Order: sequence, then C-alpha cells, then structure tokens
Amino acid sequence: MRPTLILFDIDGTLVDTGGAGRLGLQASFRSVFGLDDLEGPVSRVRFDGKTDPTIIADIAREAGIPAASVEARYTELQEAYLHALRTELSIPNPRRRVMPGVRPLLAALAARPDVFLGLVTGNVEEGARAKLDAFGLNRYFVDGGFASDHPERNEITRIAYERLSRRAGFRFPADRVMVVGDTELDVQSARANAFRAIAVHSGWVPRERLEAAGPDALLADLTDASAVLAAMGLAE
Repeated sequence: MRPTLILFDIDGTLVDTGGAGRLGLQASFRSVFGLDDLEGPVSRVRFDGKTDPTIIADIAREAGIPAASVEARYTELQEAYLHALRTELSIPNPRRRVMPGVRPLLAALAARPDVFLGLVTGNVEEGARAKLDAFGLNRYFVDGGFASDHPERNEITRIAYERLSRRAGFRFPADRVMVVGDTELDVQSARANAFRAIAVHSGWVPRERLEAAGPDALLADLTDASAVLAAMGLAE
C-alpha cells in the first residue's frame, strides 16, 4: 500500500465545540473594542469553512470597525480570543461533542504504518489545539496547516502538505493526499492543490452545496469506517 496523507478539517468534521469559537470571538471584540451589541453583527457572518482572519475581518465590517483599527489591535484581539475560547471550552456544554465515527476512525488510521495524519484548518494553531485538547484528540496530529500560517485556505492546505512531507521524509503523490472536510471550501482547497477531496455532511453546509463542489466522495459522516477507507483508497 502506498503511503497516504490524510488532512482533516476540525470544526464540523472532527468536533462540534458548541459554538465556543463564535462565543470566543464575540467576547474578544467586546473586550478589545468595548462593544456590547455584537450578536447582530456576528449572526450575519458565515463561519463554516472560513479562516479566523477572514471571520475577524467580516465581524469587524458588520460591526462598523475600520480595518485599520483591527490591524492595529490584531495581536491584542487574538490573545483575547484565545483566552475566551479556552474559558468557554472549560464550561460544560451538552452540545459539545466529537463527531460520529471520529474516535474509532482516527484510532484505526493511526495504527496503520502506511497512513500519516495531519490538520488543515481555518483556526489559528493555538485555537485548533485548544479545541482538539478539549476532546483528547491532539495526540493524533503532530502537525498541519493553520490560519496562523496564512489567511487563505488553499495556501493552508499546501503548507500542511509541505510540513507533513518533510516529517515523512518524502513527498506524498498528490493522488495519495486526502482532504477531509465538511464545507465546499475544504473541497476547493483540495482541488487547488490537486489532492483528493472527501466531503462529510456532518457540519452545517447543505448537502446540495457539497455536491455542487464536486468532491471525490461525499459521506453522511465518518461512522461507516469501511466506506471511509474505501473513499480513501485504503480498503483492504
């Protein structure tokens, strides 16, 4: 079996944080810019598939905050976000969960010598690690691509590939690189890098939008391990 690199998205693919990221960003804008009424502006921003810098810019625009002000206080805003995110994740929430099938699938993939696992996410790395740590999933992912590397998702996917290739000591053939995600933006990032795209309808994007993106495989979730492995070309 040829070595295979599998790059997983986080939100809606691996875990559902119960809106911890959204609440964390809302709290950070409130503390840094002194805004009280943020529910309206934040509700008008689409989060799924976007990178943190893009989401921050969108919230700022909806809240009427000049881009120059955000840029000037970006470090402060990010630190406030990470603090608020960790605080939110420490609060029990029945909505918070690992997505169906994820734990057994990761355990099975990690046990295979021909499989290498990585992340490709719109979260900054500290935020990504905080989210995965809340569910005990960090141990499966030694590296990846993050929004702290680049604001554009296509480039994040390329960075993840380069990093994991360096760790493996060879370059994975493009047809043996899988991007697993729950939005059409995950599919587009795979296509932009000539990788295989596996979409899962476990997040918040309508199925027809995922279908229109043209993934190599579209699964309801990651519960059926045999179907997932077949989609990845790893069926024995």
